[in-house]
Amino acid sequence: MVMYLCVDLEMNLDRDWMYNRLDSDNYLRETFVEGVKEFITYACEQEYYKQSKLVKCPCIKCKLVPYKDVDTVRIHLYMHGFRPNYYCWSCHGEEYFEGTREGVESSSSGLDSNPFTDMIMDAFGPQFEGLNEESFQNLEEEPHPEAKKFFDMLLNAQKPLYDGCKESLMSVASRVTNLKCEYNIPHRAVDGFTSLMRDICPDKSNMTKTFRATKKLLKGLELPHQKIDVCPNGCLLFWKDQSHLQKCPVCNEDRYKKRVKGKRVAKKQLIYFPVTPRLQRLYAIKATATEMRWHVENPREEGIMAHPCDGEAWKHFDNTYKEFAAEPRNVRLGLCTDGFSPFGNSGKSYSCWPVILTPYNLPPGLCMKRPFLFLSLIIPGPKSPKGKLDVYLQPLVEELKQLWNVGAMTYDVSKKQNFNMKAALLWTVSDFPAYGMLSGWSTVGRLACPYCMENTKSFTLKHGHKQTWFDCHRQFLPEDHVFRKNKSGFTKNKAEYSPPHQG
Repeated sequence: MVMYLCVDLEMNLDRDWMYNRLDSDNYLRETFVEGVKEFITYACEQEYYKQSKLVKCPCIKCKLVPYKDVDTVRIHLYMHGFRPNYYCWSCHGEEYFEGTREGVESSSSGLDSNPFTDMIMDAFGPQFEGLNEESFQNLEEEPHPEAKKFFDMLLNAQKPLYDGCKESLMSVASRVTNLKCEYNIPHRAVDGFTSLMRDICPDKSNMTKTFRATKKLLKGLELPHQKIDVCPNGCLLFWKDQSHLQKCPVCNEDRYKKRVKGKRVAKKQLIYFPVTPRLQRLYAIKATATEMRWHVENPREEGIMAHPCDGEAWKHFDNTYKEFAAEPRNVRLGLCTDGFSPFGNSGKSYSCWPVILTPYNLPPGLCMKRPFLFLSLIIPGPKSPKGKLDVYLQPLVEELKQLWNVGAMTYDVSKKQNFNMKAALLWTVSDFPAYGMLSGWSTVGRLACPYCMENTKSFTLKHGHKQTWFDCHRQFLPEDHVFRKNKSGFTKNKAEYSPPHQG
């Protein structure tokens, strides 16, 4: 997984109008109309438009595939809006987002303004601040592996694809990787594409030969992850004290597949992405470091809920844990999970469960955007984990406990200081079946409602023998409501006089 967050966010800050198309009355916003006018003007200035009088349509439906006339593109954008994450108009002649670096000091000393150089500096952290290509050339001895990886990526960000090319080797590699992920292109197709580019480019081209070589160029930017072997029946993780076991002590199932030759392959693996490095990177990037304090530094109108921090749950938490709330950079998290079928209707039946964390310190316009939905666990199938979900959550729970009790030393680039970042999981967001798996409360049977509990008024159907909660809602109406005395529209010959529970 490659870190493109720095460049994307700085684009986001200046072109928010692209994804704020309609106002509260479903009319086009004036800022959106002016922005579309600016986009059309920019596209018409390009050489390809002067020749063909056509523009690629960037709306949600066309997705930059067909060329259309200017009036049609304008209408499509008014009707459907821009395709997601098209802050940089790369398909309309824009090499990188202009103006994002104005007024922002460079994170490297002596380097030209290069978004990929800045991205590398942000990814590797403040310990490499001040280093550049000259530092690498003037070294008296071989640098340690981490520093060498940093210098290699820095050189690739400056190295052109071939002599006279405006694109660097790093920018081409990142775009190839991004296209593969966005359109789900097979590895072999990417290998053919890179081979074609080598044939087209001049003889001294630096283009990689295969997708594997392309990924190695970007390896320093990837986020850390762990692969943990799991019992095929979900009984336990072969992790920590159980990492040496060859069989599950609960069900006696073998850990590895039976193979005559070659490396041992686990029957089932859990993929875990630690969340701490990603939270630290939010403070290592200039565009997001200040936004992580938005919930404290941006006063809002009293009585209007514009952010989760305006809610009672957040305020109650701050009053209960005042030491945690005293540091505005401490992170509040939300967790959500649900199952999905990665193969769709055409493939075999398979249920995979991603677990996603979201930092709610960010402003409303950012905290639910895709770059900030942190995938932390991929729980393998083929079946739903059901009551064994807590087994798979063990690595995440342990890390969250560490962030709550101890914290993690983090560098805040906006204040140029280190601080001990702590995090708290405020709430979970899920549907009712997943709620039962996360909480441990059974969401089936007579006591399925977690609010009513033993005070439930559910009953069993006489002929169907199923639980029903028919007519359990009248008790929440005002005491003088006409429905409370209605004996024909609800349960026959029954009026409702009981007060609502305090859930």
